[in-house]
Amino acid sequence: MKKYAGVYPPMIERLTGENSDLKAAKRKLHQAYGAYTQDNGYKKAGKLLDNMNEGIPSTAQDLLALHASTKERLPYYKEFYEFILENTGPIESILDIGCGYNPFSVPLIPTKLKAYYAVDIDVRGAELINRFFLLLGLPPYAKCADLAVEIPQDNADIAMMCKLIPVLEAQSPGSGYRLARELNTRFLLITYPLKSLGGREKGMAKNYTAAFEKALADGQLEPFSLIAQKQIGQEMLYLASK
Repeated sequence: MKKYAGVYPPMIERLTGENSDLKAAKRKLHQAYGAYTQDNGYKKAGKLLDNMNEGIPSTAQDLLALHASTKERLPYYKEFYEFILENTGPIESILDIGCGYNPFSVPLIPTKLKAYYAVDIDVRGAELINRFFLLLGLPPYAKCADLAVEIPQDNADIAMMCKLIPVLEAQSPGSGYRLARELNTRFLLITYPLKSLGGREKGMAKNYTAAFEKALADGQLEPFSLIAQKQIGQEMLYLASK
């Protein structure tokens, strides 16, 4: 399990305890972590942060390119955040759950933030993000949690669960929507990937749309209700409010 040494230890303990088959535990870790990380990514990110005195937006883009999920979103960040702010109005705080490297996009957000709460299972990633926050003058609010069983209680204007629901549902069915229902935010952004990391569709758009619409109809997202949706790049965005 050396490959997963950087994963939040309580999650490792839960998965190995739930799965007598080590291969099953490794498969779930790959789905949640291994598929997105890049060889030497931490070292590359550290070097970029060491030299982040000028050119912050370009450094942010270089950092975002080190993670498979945010690399896919790179060409669309302007449209991504414009869609959110057009429907929420001004925001001062974000709770980013299963954040990956998305917090490195802060310099690309067209508004001034007072707080960015970043939650993930990547211990070394959280350390890098907190370094980044301090360089930007933001509080170091990145931390780790096993999101299949732990629910962040941070108060923020909006929670973002980007491409997270499918990962959580694979870990523990029902956990993704249960987490969403219990968040302390006014708005909630849920996104789904429309293609695999390898670029294959696999019926993802149809299946995820159907699953989300069923969750809405069944009240699995209450007290949130849908206010806007949009496809941006290879990602479907659903924005809800209380």
